[in-house]
Amino acid sequence: MMYLSKKTSDGLKMTTNSFIELVRYLFKIPGVRIFFSRRLCQDPLENFLGCQRQRGGTHDNPTMKEFQQNTQALRVVNSFCRLIVKGNCRGNIEQTTGKENDRLPRRSANKKKA
Repeated sequence: MMYLSKKTSDGLKMTTNSFIELVRYLFKIPGVRIFFSRRLCQDPLENFLGCQRQRGGTHDNPTMKEFQQNTQALRVVNSFCRLIVKGNCRGNIEQTTGKENDRLPRRSANKKKA
């Protein structure tokens, strides 16, 4: 029989309680009748933090000032941040074309006339 570690168990409890509180809060807002939990996604946040790590290089603990400078730099050059290939996050909608699995069209062969 497998048991969860204390950290994992505490994390699951915290996530579950937070989710329940979020749903309660959302349904108190006038006009909210339906809620799709699949819309909750932290992938964009994890992608942003991954870009922060790329900007920091080997520096693991940036100061608040360094974090702000990196954030400003990412705003300027956001498209140059590489997505993590082996990560567990989907790419942002803006960063993907929706045709990742499609083949590129073949180029026509330009034959030189002799």
